[in-house]
Amino acid sequence: MAESGRRPAAGRRRRRTSSGAELSREVYVDAAVNLIENRGAAVLSARTLGAAVGADPSALYRYFPGVDDVVRAVADRMIGLGLDRWTPGADWLESLSRLARVLFEVYARDFPRTGFAVAARTTGLPNEIRAVELTLGLLRAGGFDDESAAKWFVTLSDFLLGQAMLESASATLPTEVRSADDSAWEALPERLPDGDHPYTQAAAPHLASYMVQSSFDATLELVMRGLRTCAPPQA
Repeated sequence: MAESGRRPAAGRRRRRTSSGAELSREVYVDAAVNLIENRGAAVLSARTLGAAVGADPSALYRYFPGVDDVVRAVADRMIGLGLDRWTPGADWLESLSRLARVLFEVYARDFPRTGFAVAARTTGLPNEIRAVELTLGLLRAGGFDDESAAKWFVTLSDFLLGQAMLESASATLPTEVRSADDSAWEALPERLPDGDHPYTQAAAPHLASYMVQSSFDATLELVMRGLRTCAPPQA
């Protein structure tokens, strides 16, 4: 996907599209999100982005070194959307929980195809740096030292983004495929051989319910309880 062989031209003279709209980095990010949500990340190229914004493909390189840099900017946009929705809680733990929830909503619910496409990316851009600083600050407020805060930051990030990728992938499956997967769990009790799987047999009605809904809330609760247990005693 990357097209990093060309560098942006010096300067940033204003350019307009064929429709008269002014080009900018944000215009390209908007176009990339729309393309990903409607057609998938694999279609991104200088040509498709140029067509989406109404400009020559080469115009992209005035704003980004290449297409992969647009993808990183999209990832940073996702983080920024979550941060803009976040409000602090009553304490460090509630604040972390709220931050996880708003980011998850953006990645898994609002823009599932985009979330799946960029959740594994490191942006190195301002919103990501804001999120790192905010999360580390909340963990330090919980009493963790620098090393422990870094460890739990990575753990929280992997949990959140991994869960978002899983649910984004599920949400973007064709309707008939998702229905077939759900039906397989709902029919589990009838498919089990008698007596061979006693624990699965006993839990089957509950699995049929839980496996067709999001586990994010329950997993987040478990993670937050673990953090509270691991946190050093407050003075």
